[in-house]
Amino acid sequence: MNFINLATVDNLSEAESLSLRLSDHGIPTRVHDERNMQRFLFLTKPKGYSYVQVQEQDYARAAALIQEWEAESPTFATHIFSCPECGSFAVEYPQFTRKAFIVPLVLEWLSNIGLYEKQFYCRKCHATWPPRQPSSAPAAGMPASVLVPPPD
Repeated sequence: MNFINLATVDNLSEAESLSLRLSDHGIPTRVHDERNMQRFLFLTKPKGYSYVQVQEQDYARAAALIQEWEAESPTFATHIFSCPECGSFAVEYPQFTRKAFIVPLVLEWLSNIGLYEKQFYCRKCHATWPPRQPSSAPAAGMPASVLVPPPD
């Protein structure tokens, strides 16, 4: 089972709520919480620390459900970070890679002293933008590419 990140959320209870709702629709999920790693290892205030993960084959269905729920209730996905360029939910914060250890640690420490600015990163279109409150892209403006899992 290959789980991939579906949505980045700033609140663990919101991530668990989304996970439960997707599970109720037959999509196996799990929630990954990086809050303690950001707080204690990177010595920074946690932001974008909870990930709702789904199996790769369920990604399109899960993203479509989120779009459907957002169309029904525009305030539904306001807690999910999405790319301002393409509307994708495949967002990471900070933009440092998670495949290495030393590089993100050094970059995080440099950002803590103001030498490097942390930004959000879209794994689909590779856009970056400064931190702000979660906000979802308009449902009507989301392209079909949102339903395709991002490359790792």
